[in-house]
Amino acid sequence: MSFIFLVASFIPFLFAFREVRVQHRLKHRGTYARGRVVSHNAAHDAVFAIIDFTDADGTRYTFQSQSSGVGKLPLGREVPVRYEAHDPNIARIDLPGRKIVNIAIPALIGAWLLGAAIFLALHHETYSGPPHGR
Repeated sequence: MSFIFLVASFIPFLFAFREVRVQHRLKHRGTYARGRVVSHNAAHDAVFAIIDFTDADGTRYTFQSQSSGVGKLPLGREVPVRYEAHDPNIARIDLPGRKIVNIAIPALIGAWLLGAAIFLALHHETYSGPPHGR
């Protein structure tokens, strides 16, 4: 069972690592734009903001925020956006709190799963009983 938790912990860690890479790329090579919250998408008891922005060529793009919670992102609110100039479909809300949450939530889930794997491995070793065959 601990092996399953160990393997499962890699998935959220990979999401967190990928998000770190995307945010780093956007910070250093991304293009800034002003976006606007145009709708909300409810999925699995969470609500995500849908953001609309226009790139430097005048083409409109829409993307869904990576993290849920729209309390501070009501319809019509302007938000800073960073996107990749060569692929404007890769875009993120450029707010410090959002950037941290997009990394922290999957990292915390991964840490919890890894902790569960370690606990189960130690628990199994401690309570597995005397060695067989003696």
